[in-house]
Amino acid sequence: MNSIQSTAFCLNNQPLAPQSLLHRHCRLAPPAASAISIDYDDESKHHTITIPSFLSDDESDITGTYPSLLHKIHVLPFLEPEESTRMLKIARAYAEASSSWDQQDSTRHVSYQTVDFAVEESVDMSQYLQDINFQERIFGLLSEEYDVDVEDLSVLDFFCASYEASGDDDQTDRETMDRLDFHRDGSLLSFTVLLSQPEDFEGGGTIFDALRDAADESDQQSTVLKAPGSIQPLKAGYATLHSGKILHGGHVVTKGQRIVLVGFVDVDLRNMREGALGSAAKEWGRNDVREFWNQRRLTQQKASWNISNMRYLPKKGRSCLGKCSLPASLLESIENRSKHEIIRERRLRSED
Repeated sequence: MNSIQSTAFCLNNQPLAPQSLLHRHCRLAPPAASAISIDYDDESKHHTITIPSFLSDDESDITGTYPSLLHKIHVLPFLEPEESTRMLKIARAYAEASSSWDQQDSTRHVSYQTVDFAVEESVDMSQYLQDINFQERIFGLLSEEYDVDVEDLSVLDFFCASYEASGDDDQTDRETMDRLDFHRDGSLLSFTVLLSQPEDFEGGGTIFDALRDAADESDQQSTVLKAPGSIQPLKAGYATLHSGKILHGGHVVTKGQRIVLVGFVDVDLRNMREGALGSAAKEWGRNDVREFWNQRRLTQQKASWNISNMRYLPKKGRSCLGKCSLPASLLESIENRSKHEIIRERRLRSED
């Protein structure tokens, strides 16, 4: 182990997602991912997709801990056909009556506005989910795949979302969405259950940034993984389980409408190594700020960054009055650290 320490997300004291360098500011090369791994059980129709590692052996003591449980994405049948059909009918009826899918939600999901409704708002859906023991069943899957006691799981958010191709409602006042930008959920674990039939739409799926460039070595079993890193379940009723902290989004729907149930599931803190999640969140935040400020500068078409606090300038350069431009060498360093591919590489390493 070198002098730079690594941390790990843990469940039941088992390392889950080794975290990478938090304070290193040198320029990094584009990420070189290990090959993606796809395991498939023909009997259960269960796909297990392992997120590739973006750490080199000399950066972290990852040997023996990769792949961790949180590196894995699970895609498998969950609802019976009649259950998904019934739930889709309930969802459509409530959305039409409440106009929930006619505008983006700016109250519940402020940072990443979605077109959805909270499951608890629909009496019929809430009752039906209770009738089929939905929570007990989904918690059972999460418990089995991520080795967490069911008693340590709790629902943070549960909603029904609609993704609709942008050209389908151009002549109306409806404010729909056809995709969702890359983001991280507020929970350690998340799930998505497809309610629409795959033939009802084109495109879509849950897209993972870490799968964008991964080499697929299992073509025969990769039917749920589509370019550029989108997980597209084979049938209605399939569930996709993953860590909410892996950067992901809603891939663009190019035709039709994709309707899904989405749940954010909290895990009791006793299952996680103290401080690991907070450290990773700080690094993600730093990268987001770097990218934001550089994009703002480029949008305003400014050739340089101005600074009004002289303490950031060399002592010999503090004689200027008013706002001063940053030294060229410092500006180059800031720009390098805020380039999209460098930001992406840092994010993937901190996830690892």
